[in-house]
Amino acid sequence: MKCIQFDIINEPKPADKFRQLFHKNWPSYRAWYLDEGEAARPSYLECVSALKHYMPELYPLYQELVKLLDCDDLQARFLSLYCPPTFYSACSQLIYKREETALIRNYDFPAFLCEGTIIKSQWLDKEIIATADCVWGVLDGINDQGLSVSINYGGCLIEGKGFGITIVMRYILEVCSTVEEAIAVLNRVPVHLDYNIALLDMAGNHATVFIAPDREPNVTQATISTNHQGPATVEKPLFLEDTLTRLDTLQHLLGFTELTLSSAVGAFLQPPLYRQHDIYDSGTLYTAVYNPEHRSAHYVWPHTSLTLSFDHFEEQAITIEYGPQSI
Repeated sequence: MKCIQFDIINEPKPADKFRQLFHKNWPSYRAWYLDEGEAARPSYLECVSALKHYMPELYPLYQELVKLLDCDDLQARFLSLYCPPTFYSACSQLIYKREETALIRNYDFPAFLCEGTIIKSQWLDKEIIATADCVWGVLDGINDQGLSVSINYGGCLIEGKGFGITIVMRYILEVCSTVEEAIAVLNRVPVHLDYNIALLDMAGNHATVFIAPDREPNVTQATISTNHQGPATVEKPLFLEDTLTRLDTLQHLLGFTELTLSSAVGAFLQPPLYRQHDIYDSGTLYTAVYNPEHRSAHYVWPHTSLTLSFDHFEEQAITIEYGPQSI
């Protein structure tokens, strides 16, 4: 039986809770960061220069975090998330636009590698509710302007020079209010792997942006994505065999004229969108539903759920067990 404790944390500015999170997770992140040897990672000067150049609004916050954590050289380089080691995940995404709008996503990843932190913060001007990765990065989230974001891996197995995607998602939520502003960030900030980025804002504008380090971002009006970019060919095999099956399932869902938000979310809790942990190494760890109009975040598991908003955010811990009986 696999299980994760999700810690729901409210800390407006980085302080003791953030420090505890960092030190709790640092041993695992250190091992990951050094997986290819320290020489494979960029120098502190390279990391800082890239952060200042591409995401200047984050740089003072980065300095604050380094000071708060009393970081050594390696920790400071890690926190920049510039040219980190590779990391791959599954995931399915749907931008729902019917009686209301919402961004629905399944996060599929090995349970033992999941940080399990959902944090509400106001580090710069905007309040943010987000699922954390690499302590201050973002897997998915919403800000108080209603802008909602989530990611899934693009499946191209292409590496380049750029940032880990989760720090870019943090940056977007910290400085952007609209899909248009988020797209502008994705057009100028380099990312080291390929990803499919789902975006939805308060006005109902949406986009799915397909990015990769070897080409310009492809901004589309697609409302669904899984783990590939473009058609599969013999020369371009699929990263995950079930990515087409999951995309077909999402496409089938969109064909239902009476599809409600509740029934759409329910589909994410069933195979093939829900990847069972007894079958896949990267099983579904949570379903997130972000509602810009209500400025809320709804996290769903097969047998429980949690609704958070900027007005009602209760700190707590939830332990989720994963297994074949989860469905």
